[in-house]
Amino acid sequence: MADAVGAALEAARELQGALNAFITIAGDRGTGGRETGIPYAIKDLIATRGIRTTAGSRILAEWVPTRDAAIVAAMRKAGYTSIGKTNTHEFAWGTTNDNPHYGATRNPWAPHLTTGGSSGGSAAAVAAGIVPLALGTDTAGSVRIPAALCGCVGFKPGWGRIATAGVIPLAPTLDTVGFLAATVAEVQRAFGGRGTGRARTIGVVEEHAFGRSDPAVIAAVEAALRLLERQGARIRRLAIPALDDVVPIGTTLGRFEALQYHRRWYPERRAEYGPDVARNLDSASDVTRRQYEAARAARRRLSRLLRRVLEEVDLVAGPAVPIVAFENRVAWEPVLPGGELPRFALTRLTYPWSLSRLPAITVPCGLAEGLPVGLQLATAAGREAHLLAAAAAYEAARGPWPAPPVSVSRA
Repeated sequence: MADAVGAALEAARELQGALNAFITIAGDRGTGGRETGIPYAIKDLIATRGIRTTAGSRILAEWVPTRDAAIVAAMRKAGYTSIGKTNTHEFAWGTTNDNPHYGATRNPWAPHLTTGGSSGGSAAAVAAGIVPLALGTDTAGSVRIPAALCGCVGFKPGWGRIATAGVIPLAPTLDTVGFLAATVAEVQRAFGGRGTGRARTIGVVEEHAFGRSDPAVIAAVEAALRLLERQGARIRRLAIPALDDVVPIGTTLGRFEALQYHRRWYPERRAEYGPDVARNLDSASDVTRRQYEAARAARRRLSRLLRRVLEEVDLVAGPAVPIVAFENRVAWEPVLPGGELPRFALTRLTYPWSLSRLPAITVPCGLAEGLPVGLQLATAAGREAHLLAAAAAYEAARGPWPAPPVSVSRA
């Protein structure tokens, strides 16, 4: 494993200019202080003892924690060695990883396009083959979105399954530590617990999944569903109109909670934030306690609804995101059908499983216009092992996934 850690460090340095996947790359011994272990990377939102943790911000640019986050300590105990801290959207509050302080992370499939965020650096590092596994965080889709756009696996366990102690918060009601990985097997090794069997019944929320989605994304996901059917699953088409409201519910809840954390700096240090996060904070200031409580109540109703749905089907499937990677410059422009902003379109399909706090995973399922598409699968509370087993079965049936143009194998 010593050679694996060294090779990963070499690859990280070699591809940093092309991808900007890291904010801090470790020394020759890795941030774990060991020469051996399974190499992995850590989103720079997660505290690492003796290694700066910036949260992708100017405000915390020189913060060096005195202790590891709980998940980092657990990974070290399990035999993993970190090679560095990956780039993130500032304070994890965005979906593009277009960071004004450390530079945008670039997509290994097309470096002029977004990786998605906020765990974009972790996704790029995994997709390019630098490391087999990386830590991320997921509040509204921040593991699954970049995994889908970069062509790797992105797993969000159920809320509370992994301790968030030592993770800089965004919205504690939703914040979840997750994994980005080259294969589902890598997630299973890190998360633990192997389930067996295949999904018997898979629900597809027709309008929510495919309404306002890129036709090429729809085609790739429908092909994946046909493959699941050939494996013996029965596809059941569903209608859940309540899912149309997930973005405003999540945005209200997230903004209110994020502002509580940032009041230690905002508004006095507003000029030190990047433009989009500063705008988010301004908007958060307009959210009232009454609006927040209404969003909390709506979240609980949605959670109950989806848990009832998952009593009738084993999994719910659909696209992880409705579009393929795009240029960051259009993230805030109304270029999608109906004037939807790409920045918000990215969370529309991931939010249901964040708001319900249920486990979800995205697995690459095809290419659309030469860019990755992710198949999202979600399941009931406590069934992470079953979800991972079903995703692994799909992955095996799909076959090997190609390396992107910018990767270790093509360097």
